[in-house]
Amino acid sequence: MIRGSGQMNGRKVCSGKGEQGSALIIATLVTVILALLGLSYLMMAQTESTIAENERNAATAMYVAEAGARLVTGWFNDPTSTGYLVPTVGNVDRTLRLCENDDNPRTARVQRVSGEATKPIYKDSTLTPSPIFDRPYRSDNANTFLGVETGADAGFPTAGPDLVVGAAHLTTINNTLFPNFPKPDLRARISRIEVYSPPLATIGGSLTRLGVATIKVTAGVFMYPGTVNERQIATRVVKAVVNEVPVPGPVGPLQSCADMSYNGAFEIHWGSGSALAAASPPSNVDGKVATGLPYALNDPGTYYSDATPHNLGTWAADPAINNAKIEDPWFKFISGGSITSLPSPPAPTTNPQPYPVTYPGNGQTSHSNIFQNTVINCPAFDYSLWKSIAQGGNRGNFYYSWDHDDYFKLDGTGAAQKFGTITSNRSGIFFFDTQDAQPPRGLYSDTYPTTNLTPDIHITSSDSWMGVVGFAYLNAASFYTTGVGSIGTTRTIIPPGEPFDGSGFVNLQYPGDLSDNYIVRSGTVSHQEFWDAAAGIRYCTDAATCPQNATPGTAAATPQRDDTGLAFQTTTVLDGVMYNSGTFTASGNAVYFGSFVAQQGVLDGSGNPAFYFDESLVKGNWPRKGMNMPRVIVSSWQTGL
Repeated sequence: MIRGSGQMNGRKVCSGKGEQGSALIIATLVTVILALLGLSYLMMAQTESTIAENERNAATAMYVAEAGARLVTGWFNDPTSTGYLVPTVGNVDRTLRLCENDDNPRTARVQRVSGEATKPIYKDSTLTPSPIFDRPYRSDNANTFLGVETGADAGFPTAGPDLVVGAAHLTTINNTLFPNFPKPDLRARISRIEVYSPPLATIGGSLTRLGVATIKVTAGVFMYPGTVNERQIATRVVKAVVNEVPVPGPVGPLQSCADMSYNGAFEIHWGSGSALAAASPPSNVDGKVATGLPYALNDPGTYYSDATPHNLGTWAADPAINNAKIEDPWFKFISGGSITSLPSPPAPTTNPQPYPVTYPGNGQTSHSNIFQNTVINCPAFDYSLWKSIAQGGNRGNFYYSWDHDDYFKLDGTGAAQKFGTITSNRSGIFFFDTQDAQPPRGLYSDTYPTTNLTPDIHITSSDSWMGVVGFAYLNAASFYTTGVGSIGTTRTIIPPGEPFDGSGFVNLQYPGDLSDNYIVRSGTVSHQEFWDAAAGIRYCTDAATCPQNATPGTAAATPQRDDTGLAFQTTTVLDGVMYNSGTFTASGNAVYFGSFVAQQGVLDGSGNPAFYFDESLVKGNWPRKGMNMPRVIVSSWQTGL
């Protein structure tokens, strides 16, 4: 019998009210964590953005500084008023120049003073007529960059450079080159330009200047430019060392680094024609080879003298010579091997000077200027160096890769053009590469791939080639022209200055054209002038004054030794230097002014090309004013400083 009922399960059931709100707490914590992560990511993104902006501003400042360095390089290449943004003397400060006064680096530097000969400022007008940035670059203290970087000497913390561009001209530069760049409220500009000595290195126990000058440009990026809130947010410094175009000393109008065969009229003038090996000039030396001055026995570097005494001075005054014609006072021919075409007598002979002087001789049949079996050098044009210069990106430098025949492409891209089209009436440094863009190999007579020289470059009268100004580096099997007439253009060419040595000089009456008609005028004034209006240069002989403007000069009272001959104009296909890794074929009738160097020899082409030497190549002032080509190149850069 069941008397009552009770719970079968004695456990107490919980209602769960004590756990209410835990999900909210967890959700809040997760939200906070995610928010913190988001904030951290935002901060990281902001930091990355700031870093990227700073890098952009720094890069902008560096590019502006590099542009400034290139601008200053252009001032060296064209320092005249026609140059781009070239400063005047009033636009620069030259009083900060600080340099050695005794060539002793252990003694204190001295700040230079205007008008003081022993320690002048740069381009001191009392000591040199040369304007700033112009040649000469190295001749004396007034013309040479000798200063140091600002702050390089603790004794003069604010001085040092030869030249600092003034604030007013910097404003002109910035407003011209970088107006509102990169944007109106964030502007990049050049803040300082200074120019001073190039680096120095000890070579062979002596300090050697590694260039012409160092250009230092400081640039910055500024927020809120031109307002009271302006502040600089980036700065970069770029340094560039400039050096003269390294033309390796051609010393004559036509030079063969091998044999030379030349049976037409031997039209080599105003310098030394040479062949490193054997030579075969025309056998009719009186009719086809120019006469010249009397040379010492077996010595092409010294004029004749003897114990009488006879010398260059007495020779010019001798009645047999004075007032007589000399075909070419500067011509001589030097062969490293034998000359195989000499007439008999004296041929055959191994004597270095086949026609020694019979004093005084005459100007029509004297050939003491011919030498054989004589040591002669041929200038070296380094392939890699000139290729790197052409590819350097500097204004006026051009690199061309080979495409086919005598067609080339600028920097290897675009449409291929003929050599004649590329260079016609243009100026600059031109480099025409080999077939495979490797250093030249093989002989001009070989075929590819034994040789990588490009096919012949042949200019005809139908090409209407106006010629080239500057320096052209060719890697062709041969270069030659044919025909007469429609090639070349009128250019000014300048004969050499009057010959001289310790005994005196040969006073000349210049013909003013290409004729071999130089008259010796010993003791007689021969005043002549030529005004080159395009270049703004007046050429004078025997002058008391020779103003460099349209005003005529005046004659001197007595003969003066003229360092430069009487210029004139004629049609030429070259004003400068051409080098070919192959050969030159002597054909056609073109006139070349400057120097042509053929690495593998000069071949007979039964023509009458004429070569006239530009003496500025050995005087250190080439390229000449008016050639419109680079005078200097940047030889080293320091960026991101």
